[in-house]
Amino acid sequence: MTVRDPPGTDLARRAGALLLDLYAMARALPLDRFQEATLSRLRDQLPFRSAYWGMLRAQPRGGLTLHCSYVDVLPHDFVRDWEAVKHKDVLAAKVIATPGIAASVSANSMGHAEFVAMGERFGIASAISVAVATPVPCLLAFLSLYRPADAPQFDHADRTFQEIVMPHIVAAWHTNRLHHVEGLRAGLDRLQEGFAVADRHGLMHASEATFATLLSLEWPRWRGPELPRLLRDTVNAGHRYDGRAISVDVVRHRDLAVLRTRPRDATDRLSPRETEIVALYRDGRSYKEIAVHLGCSPYTVRHHLRAIYDKLGVRNKVALLHRTSGISPTMRG
Repeated sequence: MTVRDPPGTDLARRAGALLLDLYAMARALPLDRFQEATLSRLRDQLPFRSAYWGMLRAQPRGGLTLHCSYVDVLPHDFVRDWEAVKHKDVLAAKVIATPGIAASVSANSMGHAEFVAMGERFGIASAISVAVATPVPCLLAFLSLYRPADAPQFDHADRTFQEIVMPHIVAAWHTNRLHHVEGLRAGLDRLQEGFAVADRHGLMHASEATFATLLSLEWPRWRGPELPRLLRDTVNAGHRYDGRAISVDVVRHRDLAVLRTRPRDATDRLSPRETEIVALYRDGRSYKEIAVHLGCSPYTVRHHLRAIYDKLGVRNKVALLHRTSGISPTMRG
């Protein structure tokens, strides 16, 4: 007599194999590698050719605001084209109306010529998608997978599998962002620095307590989870923010930005050349050695140091070294 596995055993086995790797990758991979690696691993268990993955906000009147996106084996203008016709997207409407429930369609059954054309242009004959709530307030995470005309259409088993794994994918993705922030914190000696990950609409996806404390110095009434508008606009422009009380540096990772903030101090008033001179001075260089390094005269170095003393409100070298403890003497001739 042949003993058969209970119904659903194969799905559970496949999901279990994926999830073990998924949570390991969340803590092992950098922020800009997690989605690519996750889709590569998912493809082993649920075959697809291309994918569209991101977060969006469903507006009260039915509009969709895309907060971040990632495309796999698709050109980046796919997102631009989808943005133009998203209000007609039958598949998106289905999965947003019933979070956690996967839906599948063929490109020809979408009911709009624009989607038929997109299917032909991007090699999409059938699609499967699911959306679930995220730890980020107001946002849904979605994952759409696509197959070409020469591949089988997605079926009930595919939808069931995607429903099983999607909440775990979203949880691991969030863990990956938190782990990135924690890793930045762990590599620092300075305690007065804060980190966060935010999207292009200024909504924070991960942050730690110091970041919120520092932002409150600049905007006492700020409570989050969205960045103050001025900071959001500065981040989207790719610029560093220098405010009254804090400075914020920005490193972009596709549609997300990693923000590093610290309190402003007197050293922020120094010019790049003055900062370089301070670093060399802290490194034990003499006026003459600094002058050789910079290609100027010792008199010019003395002139810069007098200006530095005035800006920092110090009168001797000991006070200067103490006041500029945050400037690392890493420059070498």
